[in-house]
Amino acid sequence: MKLLSVGPLLPLILLCFACTTSVAGQSSGALAHYDLAAAPAARVELPAELYEISGIASQADSRLLAHSDEVAVIWQLDWPSGRTVKRFGIGGSSGPIRADFEDIQLVGSRIYLVTSTGQIVEAREGADGQTSPALRTSSGLKAGCEVEGMSWDAPSGSMLLLCKSVKSRRWKDHVVVLAVSPETGRFEPKPRLTVPESELERATGVKRFSGTALVRHPRTGTYLMLAGPQRAYAEIDSTGKVLGGGKLSPQRHRQPEGIAIAPDLTLLISDEGAGKKGTITGYAYRR
Repeated sequence: MKLLSVGPLLPLILLCFACTTSVAGQSSGALAHYDLAAAPAARVELPAELYEISGIASQADSRLLAHSDEVAVIWQLDWPSGRTVKRFGIGGSSGPIRADFEDIQLVGSRIYLVTSTGQIVEAREGADGQTSPALRTSSGLKAGCEVEGMSWDAPSGSMLLLCKSVKSRRWKDHVVVLAVSPETGRFEPKPRLTVPESELERATGVKRFSGTALVRHPRTGTYLMLAGPQRAYAEIDSTGKVLGGGKLSPQRHRQPEGIAIAPDLTLLISDEGAGKKGTITGYAYRR
């Protein structure tokens, strides 16, 4: 695995793609502590098996869990070297589960994977080369939301699921976040958050926000979201109010799919290869 150079900054003409905007009259949140236009603290290229990397999750020992989008195989990576520590599957006697997996979360010793239909698979960390049994699998959603991102919400004991798109006319032109109990698989009857795309456009400069990743920031309790197709990011509070946002450099972020916060508060973004190699990029927290 190759550690990329993080030397000189991109030319100023490119920095407009990674600017951060705070919404006037609103308090600053986590984004005030990151400079996504600056050179990252580290950036690593991933093995070919993670060309289509989807979600990432940070462990307490600064290692990362990562997965691709077709099979429940989890990679444990050392950060910031990017070295592969081990690989293990989640499934049963026939091997790892095959599905359209979109994101991963770590809650204590429990690992959760979510599919595009909102089905959540729970397991525990496995040994290298082994398949860890799926402890619980929820039924998911029948229709209406294409799930792409997932974040643990400790205050409510819920998993928050970010919809990349919704079919309901009621939530047209809104980014929707659903809440589900990982214990029962029951969804709250109404969306936890609905964010007008017009407010996200004001913060990011992009007309649509097709959400692909979501994470709750441990320091501020706010939520950071990515929109892969638009290479955009935004921050919202627990009521859905937009606090800020911006656009990522297309040279550095070819297809952003996952987001996580490391124990030292480094902001981590995973990108699919999009013709090259998959990557994970880390931005240092500025105090």
